[in-house]
Amino acid sequence: MKRVIPVLAVSALMLGGCAMEMPGVTAGESGAQHPLAPPVPQNVRAHALWQKQTGINGDSIAAIGGDTSQAYIYYDPIVANQAALAAAPAKLCASYGKQLASSYTTLPQDGEPGVKVIAVTCH
Repeated sequence: MKRVIPVLAVSALMLGGCAMEMPGVTAGESGAQHPLAPPVPQNVRAHALWQKQTGINGDSIAAIGGDTSQAYIYYDPIVANQAALAAAPAKLCASYGKQLASSYTTLPQDGEPGVKVIAVTCH
């Protein structure tokens, strides 16, 4: 008996791991006026802590990097609670005992797919 592999399965296997490149388009050209954030850091802190610090559901946060003056919240924009995103920068600064100076949303420098970054400056 012959084994038949569906065409879609073969296509998926062939495309797995491939990245689509578009000439002339680089990460961050979505109209953002700020430079790209650093690459997604390796961070093993508990998601419950991140949720407490930001108010964003912990399962959507990939990492929180930087320090108490300049922090980066790496998150999955599809899974993140959209209502919590706007308040997250001020909540993170408050968890550091500081006030929010500024924040903006951008993309990670390493182009990690499915991740956005909120750059937060506290004072």
